[in-house]
Amino acid sequence: MTYWTSEDNVAGKPGTALFIILPTIGCYRFRINEACYMCAYPTAAPKVKWSQEAIVDYVREALKKIEGKKGPFAVRMFTSGSFLDNGELKPETRRKIFEILADFDDVREIVIESRSELVRYEAVKELAEIVPDRHFEVAVGLETANDDIADVSINKGNTFEDFVKAAEITHEAGAKVKAYLLLKPIFLSERDGINDVKESITRAEPYTDTFSINITDIQKGTLYERLWEKGEYRPPWLWSAVEVLLWAKKRFPNKRILSDPVGAGSKRGPHNCLTEYDRVIGRAIKKFSATQDLSHIENLKPECRESWEYIVENGLLDWQLVTW
Repeated sequence: MTYWTSEDNVAGKPGTALFIILPTIGCYRFRINEACYMCAYPTAAPKVKWSQEAIVDYVREALKKIEGKKGPFAVRMFTSGSFLDNGELKPETRRKIFEILADFDDVREIVIESRSELVRYEAVKELAEIVPDRHFEVAVGLETANDDIADVSINKGNTFEDFVKAAEITHEAGAKVKAYLLLKPIFLSERDGINDVKESITRAEPYTDTFSINITDIQKGTLYERLWEKGEYRPPWLWSAVEVLLWAKKRFPNKRILSDPVGAGSKRGPHNCLTEYDRVIGRAIKKFSATQDLSHIENLKPECRESWEYIVENGLLDWQLVTW
């Protein structure tokens, strides 16, 4: 069973998020060998196909983790693909799941994920109408607003204009938009990775309610892993994440800026000098994400910061950083 709870931001306030990975067949692009270069999530899709009824029962089971507990709660559902893909979830399955969630008064936020091309007005509208009093958000993997980076470094299969169209459809249908952005795709220096996220936030801001900064980690079986094993790619420095989050929240104070530094302080995850303080920074980022209070990341001890500053200022590429 893959569901868990964590402290998080719920519709703008500190609360608890229930994360549910639904056992669908996963992303259609993975099945045609066109997966994003950094993504191994579809490999977690079940080998035996679940019935639509069993998936609904799975959601009921997951909701027991918050039943009878004090909210507010967010429910964030992942499918290792797209919630709005009829090949993964039938329309009636989506409706049934939302009807169940509507009965939980303390669930104040509901988030689903979808690729841009699968966002359709009627599909979003019918779900929004089931939960009209909730913060309902469609999360789209923009990754970057630079189409060249999306193509060469991510193999996203979408353009920035595709994202804009999906965002406009989502807002028109009565839901909010979350944009996932990837900090430091392959072939970018640390400096270029930081600048790319900042530029992407600036371009996407008019169409986006929430930004989620995904700090790249190394997933098994991916192109990113192969380059990492050869010493040609290093996950982002945690200082880069702190820089982006501080800049974004100060520049756009009315936007929700989220980040979950998966694997912080490990070789496969975002890290500075692989000391125990890396994990302190990781926890501080999660605390900022839950509260939107910049004080959690403004006064961190500058351990290893000089090394990071030197790398960023000089635009060094990962293959030049043998000792890092």
